[in-house]
Amino acid sequence: MESVSSSYPSFLSRSNSSHSMWNWLRCKAVAVVSSGTVSFQPPNKFRREVKGSSPSVTVSDGRELWIYYPNFKSAERYPLGKGSPLDATVAAINSALNLENIETSFNISATKSDNGHELALLPRTAAMKRVFQKLDLRINDKFRVERTDMLLPNGDRIVTAYSNQTRTPIPASTFEFKSPAGTEVTTPLGQ
Repeated sequence: MESVSSSYPSFLSRSNSSHSMWNWLRCKAVAVVSSGTVSFQPPNKFRREVKGSSPSVTVSDGRELWIYYPNFKSAERYPLGKGSPLDATVAAINSALNLENIETSFNISATKSDNGHELALLPRTAAMKRVFQKLDLRINDKFRVERTDMLLPNGDRIVTAYSNQTRTPIPASTFEFKSPAGTEVTTPLGQ
């Protein structure tokens, strides 16, 4: 049987797109809806900007993860690759989106649909199972992700739909973060 990573190209390779996200929280009767943009560059760089009344910017250059909250003029800095609790989270998401060596991290079932493919990813390791229980990916016939559906261990669910995707080169500065003047920077994990 051919491996998944050789069957499917890295479908988010150098990808910029708009996204809409629905978070179904067990404690709420309705979904929390947000929208914005996301950029991804394998193997481990990404940027996600959320617009609206609760904006945020999440940036990772592969060595650090920053989360910036403009309304509060605060930023959180998390070092990666040093045994950080976030290492497994970032690795799981990057592995799932990049499809590189995906079989080592997930049990996978794949089906062909009318206009692409559906992948169901179940994490293999305990560290990844703490991040999510299941991740469903819908990939269109041009090998672009259209939708992700992540079931979290606590029963919450995050569904993200992607649109306006481009595969143009992304400037390196996209994955850099410099806190604006007056921003309070914290390091929640103390590293």
